[in-house]
Amino acid sequence: MLLTIKKVKELYDISRITLINWEKEGLITPIRTPKGRRRYKKEDIEKLLGMLEVKPKPKVILYARVSTKKQEEYLENQIRRLEEYANSQGWQYEVISEIASGVNEIKN
Repeated sequence: MLLTIKKVKELYDISRITLINWEKEGLITPIRTPKGRRRYKKEDIEKLLGMLEVKPKPKVILYARVSTKKQEEYLENQIRRLEEYANSQGWQYEVISEIASGVNEIKN
């Protein structure tokens, strides 16, 4: 089924400008009438709309670490800054933090 720009607007609430931008981006190719008017395949519009659906962002891990208990305040600052950034990006996240030395003090 071929749709006019007006019909696309009525059915899907997609503006003429959006259709033309999608055409420029190579996302959709209209069929031209003998008079040069654009017609869009209904299947192409619906396929494109399916591709553009908002997909949930994956959950990310925020990792913060300090070496000693004395640095616990720094750890809290790291976590706060990581959370602020994750929130600004709209990410879902989980925080993993630790206070641990990377040095193995056990000598063989």
